[in-house]
Formats: sequence, structure tokens, C-alpha cells
Amino acid sequence: MSDKYPLPARLRAALAGAALLALGLAAGCTYSHGDPAPACDVPHENVTYANVISPIFDAHCRECHNSKDYPVKGGGNNFGDYAAINSYFSPSKLLGCIRHDAGFDPMPQGREKLSDCDIQRIEAWIAAGKPNN
Repeated sequence: MSDKYPLPARLRAALAGAALLALGLAAGCTYSHGDPAPACDVPHENVTYANVISPIFDAHCRECHNSKDYPVKGGGNNFGDYAAINSYFSPSKLLGCIRHDAGFDPMPQGREKLSDCDIQRIEAWIAAGKPNN
């Protein structure tokens, strides 16, 4: 059996195929919620707890600050639902922690800081009086 393609040609083909596969996978990357990353246009967004803030808390906070685990893992801060957050909510503490300000515990603990856009959304929500819907 004669070898129709020399090894270097096969190697080039394999590398080209791997590169195309990698490019295809990279193009399929999405925002952590499964959708493309939303544009950050906070001044024009309707920032409410139900539509914007709760999904941020789901993605970054509720692993520890949920209604079950908050006494142990969440430092006593329950972000399980809107009513719980408003029962003892400290805007200055929350903002200091998520912005990683000096003198505050950086949150989420042991993970990267929230995106600047998500922080701006939380700031806008607080400034608007923490609307639910």
C-alpha cells in the first residue's frame, strides 16, 4: 500500500482541523448565564430586583448567602429573596464588599470580583430605592 500523503501533509491537515475546532469552540463561548454578554447600558436599563439583581445574586452570591446556608457560610447575610435582603440590608456594606473596597471583606469570597457592569447595576438599583419589579 503506497502512502498517498506524506506525513507532513497529514500533520498539517490534523493541525488545521484542530485549529478550526478550537476556533469553533471559542466562537461558541457565552456569558455565564448561557446568553451572550449583555451590553452595559445601566442608565437606560430598568434595574429591578426581579429582572436584574436577583440573577446577579444567583450567579455570584447565593452559593453561600441563600436562605439555608447563610448562618454558617454567608456570615449571617441572607440574600435568599427580596424580603430577606430588605429585612437587614446594608447598602454601604454590600457595595464595599462587591467593589473590594479597603476595610471590607471582598465578595464573592475566593472568587473574582463582579464585573464593573454588574456592580453599576447594583449601585443603580440601590440608588433607585431597591425596586422589586
